[in-house]
Amino acid sequence: GRKMSKSLGNVIDPMHVIHGASLEQLKQELDVAVRNGYLTEEEMERSKDELSKKFPSGIPASGVDCLRWTLLSYDVKSRQINLDSDLFPRAGAWCNKIWQVSKFLVMAHERAKESGKDLSTLPKDFRPSIMDMWILNQLADTVQRVNEEFEERNFDRLLKELRSFLYGNVCDVYVEYIKNDLQDPNDPRFHSSLMFLHTCIMTSLKMIHPIMPYITEELYQRIPCMPKERRQESIMMDAFPQPTQWSGFVNPNLETLMDRALVIVSGIRSIKSNYSLQKGYAPPVLVHSETQGEIEELRGCSEIISRLSKSGEIIFSDEKPNLAELPVGSAINSHEGLTIVVHLQDALDLDKEMKKIKERIEKNARDVKKLEKAGKGKFQYRMKPEEIESARGKLAEELEALERQLEVIKQLQQK
Repeated sequence: GRKMSKSLGNVIDPMHVIHGASLEQLKQELDVAVRNGYLTEEEMERSKDELSKKFPSGIPASGVDCLRWTLLSYDVKSRQINLDSDLFPRAGAWCNKIWQVSKFLVMAHERAKESGKDLSTLPKDFRPSIMDMWILNQLADTVQRVNEEFEERNFDRLLKELRSFLYGNVCDVYVEYIKNDLQDPNDPRFHSSLMFLHTCIMTSLKMIHPIMPYITEELYQRIPCMPKERRQESIMMDAFPQPTQWSGFVNPNLETLMDRALVIVSGIRSIKSNYSLQKGYAPPVLVHSETQGEIEELRGCSEIISRLSKSGEIIFSDEKPNLAELPVGSAINSHEGLTIVVHLQDALDLDKEMKKIKERIEKNARDVKKLEKAGKGKFQYRMKPEEIESARGKLAEELEALERQLEVIKQLQQK
């Protein structure tokens, strides 16, 4: 119940988070606190025990940027913040992600320079793709939201917006889509892909800079300039991105369409992850939507779906597929009004798949028995009825999916 104080040894010194501190160093500081009369012997022993449990190897160095990001990930308007030290390594992983995607951009610039690629003008017949316009829409939306959250001092929400855009939209979607285009400077899409990625990363660095000044400054200096790009001496002197600069790229309809395309990508990936497919196999996919008129719009996203899900031909059907008429070895996923059929026959090790599925069904049965016991026994160890019901539902869904997979394998073995 005592006031939190570094001298009392009951808080983490920010300098230890930045530079790191061994367990021995932390204990020595407690000894000094005792000699100075800040702690009693009893308090010191209790603090040392806590330190040994929480930081058995000491406090690893995380740096200033990780500390700032972690602290601002909490609602700073609340009266109390229960700081979780496990968040510092996560912030470090986030810094690494920013560094890696920036390195990917730098390497693309280097390829262009080595090949003598002219980046000053785009081809006269250039037209941005759906993916290009989508990422600019996401960027425009992020700039708008980040500025709003800064105005309201909602730093925790601001951080979520930044991470969602750079990690979710840029790294997980856009980079996955263009990474092959950026391997060859002679590729027709190389210039435009480089330009849009460059724009997204540089704008993101400017928005992240007030939160993480050191890594953003370093990357600002390392990333080469695009032709005609105006770059300041330091990122601190550059203008913060404003919504008016990007408002012309806002396209809610395109965002809705891409959301649906990404649902299909997720569905295909989910099906493929359930099977041990041959490396490099790109299965053909059939897609049907229950929403009238949506299939026609989704046809324009066939290349996006194919690239991101590593699939072959994407066939869009206006009619819902008849399960009895599907080819043997077809796996089905229905989600959010979409029916996705993936043809897997040519890429399965049937015996291996059969063994794996049976083992998972047996584990599911064991988990069901454990769950039934979880509602019995001593009161303090029982699961709540609602928790048991929720877990039971998840196990039932898992079993249903496994049985569907088993049926697919049986059909293929009989063929």
